[in-house]
Amino acid sequence: MISGLCIASFILYLLGIFSIPLKKVTAYKVFTTAGLLLHTTALVMRTIEVGHAPMANRYETLLFFSWAIILTNLLVVYRYRIANTSVITTPLALLILAFSMMSSDAITPMYPALKTIWFEIHVTSSFAGYALFTLAMAAAVIFLISPDSEASKTFSDINNKAVLWGFILFSLSMYSGAIWGYLAWGAYWLWEPKMLWSFILWFYYAGILHGRYVKDWRGRPVAYLTIAGFGIVFFTYLGVSILMQSSHKL
Repeated sequence: MISGLCIASFILYLLGIFSIPLKKVTAYKVFTTAGLLLHTTALVMRTIEVGHAPMANRYETLLFFSWAIILTNLLVVYRYRIANTSVITTPLALLILAFSMMSSDAITPMYPALKTIWFEIHVTSSFAGYALFTLAMAAAVIFLISPDSEASKTFSDINNKAVLWGFILFSLSMYSGAIWGYLAWGAYWLWEPKMLWSFILWFYYAGILHGRYVKDWRGRPVAYLTIAGFGIVFFTYLGVSILMQSSHKL
């Protein structure tokens, strides 16, 4: 049932992205909102099935990450009545959703260390931050290629707000993760790859936020930094887990 919902939402997301070259923003909203509702239903069903927030293995986090990307981008589409960022965010979400459907959906028993609200706050805020950094990257790309100054200003605004809120949520993730770490391992900080790269990511986006107040960094330099930051996001999420030994399995 969950896989069927994922396939249906995947198809609706595809229909939405195909409507963008035709400049049918309303059609994009309708198809993508319908897909998001099915995607949300899949997440709710997974939550009921496993008995906890669906974030205990790679399948679940991929499913949640793709959902968060679609949601944050859709909020921008409704707020600004433009779907340009969707050209980047929706295909990325589709790839992540496809990757989740190819991953094992076996239920992972919750480790005792995960059975705390701090784990759920940590992971939820982390992936919400990742999704907003993805949106910021998309807005930065559109900003750089936009020939119209008014449009550039709009996408610069989207970029700035996405980085700010992404940073706030990722800071919450770092804070809740420290508490969770103390409860699980008796230490707020461990010198291990996932934590180190999370700190690098946090510090990098803190630099971007400060860079907006430096005259020589405004505009295109900050946009380029935001695009590069997305590479750090993806490496922190998947690269560390795949390439390095870490106490974090996700």
